[in-house]
Amino acid sequence: MSSIAELLKDIVRVIKLASKPTAEEYKLFLKVVLAGMSILGVLGFFFQLVGSMLEFMRHQTIPMQYTILVGLVLLLVILAFGLYLRSRAEI
Repeated sequence: MSSIAELLKDIVRVIKLASKPTAEEYKLFLKVVLAGMSILGVLGFFFQLVGSMLEFMRHQTIPMQYTILVGLVLLLVILAFGLYLRSRAEI
């Protein structure tokens, strides 16, 4: 029973400390959330596209070397993009 009382005290304390975000903070949160959702959407679309391509190409097998090469190229592109953003100090 005491743990419930402590939990309620903690909830009240957090609510008292919380404040409404300013318009500028709200816009920043909105931009971050929209950017994250956009990135997840693009990744999901890309995986769906690759899955559809592989499904239509069932009769042909992709050589292991090409699969590894494409994976490495994608990894390098993602790392290069991350380094570019880091150099611009936007991460």
